[in-house]
Formats: sequence, C-alpha cells, structure tokens
Amino acid sequence: MHTPLALLGVSVRYISWRGHQIALHEAGSGPTILLVHSINAAANSFEMRKPFADLQRDHRVVAIDLLGYGDSDRPDMVYSAQIYADLLADVARELGGVACLYAVSLSSAFACIAAANHPDVIARLVLVCPTGLEDLHVPGTVGGAYRLLHGWFGAGAYRLLTSGASLRYFLRKMAYYNPEACDDAMVTACARAAARPGARYAPICFLTMLLNADLHDVLPRIAQPVHILWGQYAMTTPVTRLPGFQALLPRSTAHVLPGAMAVQDECAAEAALTVRGFLTDTASLPA
Repeated sequence: MHTPLALLGVSVRYISWRGHQIALHEAGSGPTILLVHSINAAANSFEMRKPFADLQRDHRVVAIDLLGYGDSDRPDMVYSAQIYADLLADVARELGGVACLYAVSLSSAFACIAAANHPDVIARLVLVCPTGLEDLHVPGTVGGAYRLLHGWFGAGAYRLLTSGASLRYFLRKMAYYNPEACDDAMVTACARAAARPGARYAPICFLTMLLNADLHDVLPRIAQPVHILWGQYAMTTPVTRLPGFQALLPRSTAHVLPGAMAVQDECAAEAALTVRGFLTDTASLPA
C-alpha cells in the first residue's frame, strides 16, 4: 500500500471490495452524502473539494476515489460501467445507506444505474452534466485500440498526457469555463494521482468507450428524487441534453449555472445552495 495522497485533507479510510482497497474521505455528521468524481485521465476525489467542504457543515460527507483512481487500488483489469455501478451501491450499503449520491459527468451514469437497481440504499440523486443519452452512451469492446493503449505506446502516451503542463492545458481548456478557477492545487492533485503505479488502466477503458452506459432504459426505473445541475458552457455534455433527461425523469428538478462548465468547482456557492435546498425538500420524496 502506498502512502495515501489524502487529497481532501482528512485521513483516508479503506474498505475492501472484491479483493481491492477502496479509499473513502469522510467528514461531518448528519445524513450521508456520497460524492463521486468524474472520469478522465487523472480523475480523483479532489475534484469534489468544494462540495466536500461545504456540505459537511450539516451532513456526513463521504468522497470516494473510484477503483483505478486516486487513493484506491489500480488493478490491471477491464473496467466497465456496471463494475462502477456495483461499487457505488455496495459502498452506499457499507455506509448504512446514503441520503444522496452526488456524481459528476460519466459517473452520473454509474450513479443512475446504482440508484435504479438499489433504491433501498440510495435515497436521492444529484447529477452534474450527466451522460448516457446522447453522449458516452454506446459501450465499446476490448479490441485493437484497447490493446494498443495497454502496451508500451499507451504507457508513453499516458505519461505525456498527464504531465503537469498537459493537465493544466486540458483542465483549463476543456473542463473549466473560467481558466483561473482551475488553480495550481487542482493541477497538482491530478498530477500526483496520475503518477501512481497502475493509474493508466482505468483511463484506458474510458478512452476505448468501455465505461460508456446507455441510460434510456435506466432512467424510467429511477423512483428517487433527482436534481440535475448543468453548466451553461459544458462542452463534453452540452446543456442542450438537459430536456432529454427531464423527459425520462419527469419528477426531476434542474438548475443551469451560467458561465460555468465544472459547476461544483467554478460555481461552488450557488451549486451548494441549490443542492442543499434539494436535500431538504421533503415534498420531492416519493409518497
């Protein structure tokens, strides 16, 4: 076991899941919120630093490093959306059930699958710029692209992609509307996480579409209240996708944050305000 990165400034707690160690970062007390970072080449729980800091004032907040990322184990395996959905459901059960599963981008698809299949341990969902209808919705297969990226070529490409300079460019250009909101702390956290042995195996599966998930048949099965946050200038999943989610989740609420892509970091105060309102809205609970 490596020395924990401890990206959120609290001691890391590990739980065993299918023979692997999964890192959880926990603070606060009250109803449990499970925060789930997005998926990219250097993803980790630091992405959720601001909701983690804000919501712990009146909630028990737990931020997970998904298998293959952050402080969790990084096994050399074929990852899939179902594996991550199962992980989230099992962690929610380990935590005694969660009042809310709060997930970003592609991880929102994993959260939706978990919530549809396990309503007994997930009470609500907050989805940030979710995928699964028109974006990242066609699963790939293990083929030539996967094998190429898994070999020496992929190892070299990953090192270049996750250098400090590359990460700074990618994050400020593709993930944030306001480049200044992506500070040195974010770049450093991503670079440290990407430098861990085995860090490239999960991103390989992302790049070869093995983590994609089609939610057309999943969303209608979600009975829990859902709140959708969307950045006005989101690029990978543009806000024009929002009506499609609302059509399949007729009881959902939504909030579009202007001038933002990474809403939980760029518009942290406004995002926290609308999430806290959703969490305390008893009228949205199932009858």
